[in-house]
Amino acid sequence: MNDRRTLRASNTALAIVPAPFEARRLALVICIALFVAFFALFPFARVPLPRIEAFIPIYDSTFALNNLVTAGFLLVGFSRSRLRAVLVLACGYLFTSVIALPHLLTFPGLFSSSGLLGGGPQTSVWLEMFRHGGFPLVVICYALLKRSETMTARSHVDTPTRVRSAAVGAVAGVCLLTLLATAGHQLLPRIVDGDGYTTAMMAVSVPVWLFTVIALAMLASRPPYSILDLWLMVVLCAWVLGIALSTVFNKGRFDIGFYAGGLYALFAASVVPIVFLVEAARLYGRLDEARAIAEERNAELARSREELAQAQRLEAIGQLTGGVAHDFNNLLTVVIGNLDLILDARGDPTKVERLAQNAMKAARRGEHLVRQLLTYARRQISHPQTVNLNQLIANLENLMHRVIGEQIEVVTMLSPVLAKAQIDPAQFETAILNLAINSRDAMAGGGRITIETQNVIIDRQHAANDPEVTPGPYVMIAVSDSGAGMTPAVLARAFDPFFTTKEVGKGSGLGLSQVYGFAKTAGGHVKIYSEPGIGTTVKLHLPQSSSRPILLESGVETVSLQSARGRGTILVVEDDQDVLAVTAESLRELGYQVLTAVDAARALEILSGDQPIDLLFSDVIIPGGTNGAQLAVEARHIRPELKVLLTSGYTAAALSLEHGLPDDLNIVGKPYQREELAKNLTLAIGG
Repeated sequence: MNDRRTLRASNTALAIVPAPFEARRLALVICIALFVAFFALFPFARVPLPRIEAFIPIYDSTFALNNLVTAGFLLVGFSRSRLRAVLVLACGYLFTSVIALPHLLTFPGLFSSSGLLGGGPQTSVWLEMFRHGGFPLVVICYALLKRSETMTARSHVDTPTRVRSAAVGAVAGVCLLTLLATAGHQLLPRIVDGDGYTTAMMAVSVPVWLFTVIALAMLASRPPYSILDLWLMVVLCAWVLGIALSTVFNKGRFDIGFYAGGLYALFAASVVPIVFLVEAARLYGRLDEARAIAEERNAELARSREELAQAQRLEAIGQLTGGVAHDFNNLLTVVIGNLDLILDARGDPTKVERLAQNAMKAARRGEHLVRQLLTYARRQISHPQTVNLNQLIANLENLMHRVIGEQIEVVTMLSPVLAKAQIDPAQFETAILNLAINSRDAMAGGGRITIETQNVIIDRQHAANDPEVTPGPYVMIAVSDSGAGMTPAVLARAFDPFFTTKEVGKGSGLGLSQVYGFAKTAGGHVKIYSEPGIGTTVKLHLPQSSSRPILLESGVETVSLQSARGRGTILVVEDDQDVLAVTAESLRELGYQVLTAVDAARALEILSGDQPIDLLFSDVIIPGGTNGAQLAVEARHIRPELKVLLTSGYTAAALSLEHGLPDDLNIVGKPYQREELAKNLTLAIGG
């Protein structure tokens, strides 16, 4: 259906909006001025003036143009108001505009002695009388229709069809009357003799004049007046006074009454378009004011949203801080308690070993907690590899079964043509395990977990609905369960760190946060679809990779401390004295000679000396304005063959190319155990 047909009718059209007091006062002043001018000209109406041939084409063309513009404005008003009365009035103005053309062509003496179109000396006069009489008849119809339409519903018919039909009707009426005044001019009474009027003119002009008075009276008798009603009354005042001067009280053509009547008619034709233009200017002014108000309100809304977002950020930070403090206090309680017990059990090696293992277990839980937080914040150092996710999921199945128990069935539906993805395998496995554990906890009485993989393409239309999604090819991993599902309130906060619906001690609230952070770090996104009582599906979308896959073994490569005994000298750069001390001690126990520095300046000073150094082991974040990556570059300027191993527990951003990290530098994340450190040192040195 055409949209224009379904638009609601507007209540802002000039035919409906009440006329303000200022407009009524101005209209009254104009009418008084018209009457004053009429009474001043009336005594001289019969005074003859020279025949000015140019007056007729100027008069007819100006009259036609003004009325044509008015007809256009009214047709636009009809499309907004849907009032048939406005359409009828537009036809009247179109009629008076079009009939000016045959009047001009048939006026005697302009183009030929008797005019064109095959008319006679009476043709132009009769066309003028048709014009004078047609307009008030149209106004009478307008007044009658407008009253009936304000009492009933407005028409909702096809607007373009109505407009076309009305325009055709107006032009057809002009054609018929022109035919009557030209071909049938002998059938009409003789109302002009040369340039003077006959007595029959009075019998024709007086009824026309009375029609105009009746139209004026009908409009004036039906307050309240709309803006269009008010200025139509001004038009009719000028119209009735112009007819009186040009056809009733004068002698004929080219006297003062004839010229004055023409000027009155031109004024009448100019009133409504001027009103439309003035109202349009006022409308634009109101639109500017409304736009300014809207912009101010939008600014206030933006400020309110920013304040709300700031409050939410503060709430999230408070929740995050409280959760971290709670979990770390528990872990520190375990560590400190076991260390205290170790101090009191120096003579019992078995007890010391058991207590030390308990402290180490708590410390590793703290390490895992920190890694989850960094993954959520996308600050974890990742080691992306191009892998086949089906293989990772298959390798993870045995562990998954042990974690979730036998009462939960795990079904995998893996695409045989799955594309490769470039991700950190360890973080991916952690994400899948977190999702499986959440699904297990949602199915207390048992159920089914379905893991599905497939290739998908996200188009621009879909991506346009979510600003965080980039269109392109993705690998989709869906983990579904038949559990209790989530309510909308829980779903809205599912990714918030430390938000959990589980009982105290049964969840940290970081599982889905880690999944969210992993997806974002990998350049993908994650969505949750859940219905209470039906289940939950979490869909991970990871960008497809064009690189060749790396075949990962299901087993984990380990390096024993005995086989990792090192030889050579290592320069350790670390600003934290406690970390520096424990690292140096661990390296010495691994068989390395150790040099230490607390900043880049001291490290460069040592490197500039003669002492042999096989490897630089530096923290990324060190004081002095030079980070570890930049130190590595400077160190290789001094010793091009120097091996480098960096370590960091904080930000991946500090390791980016913008911060000077060369592609051939290795990274080991904090915290690390001696086994992990030994393995990375062996690989870095090449021993």
